[in-house]
Amino acid sequence: MNEKKIIQIAANTESFGLENKFPLKAKSKNKVCGDEISVEVNKDINEMRFETQSCIFTQASAAILANHLAKMHKLGLENVLDVIKKKLNGETIDLPIQIKDLDFLTHKDHKTRKECIALPFNAVIKAIHD
Repeated sequence: MNEKKIIQIAANTESFGLENKFPLKAKSKNKVCGDEISVEVNKDINEMRFETQSCIFTQASAAILANHLAKMHKLGLENVLDVIKKKLNGETIDLPIQIKDLDFLTHKDHKTRKECIALPFNAVIKAIHD
């Protein structure tokens, strides 16, 4: 595992911090480790903000999702998340969107962190559907 790379991805804090300016909101908790994330998403689902009390994997995943939300939403967040989980489980499968940091984060070496990586996606999906 390249911890420096994961920290570098998570260090993109442009969308960190809730500002209560978007109408779609949700909180999610990882039942395995206790990580928590709160998200707010605009109605066009192309911008989001987040706050976490979590590991570096959840923070990195949230940063990637925030930076590419519009593209991922067009592809279907549930579909993207399904492919991410398959890739983490070791399946030889291409992500539906070419993002180097996401490709790195979803390497099978990070399989044990699957729920951490999925947490931001689950929170945004919850915000959209609730």
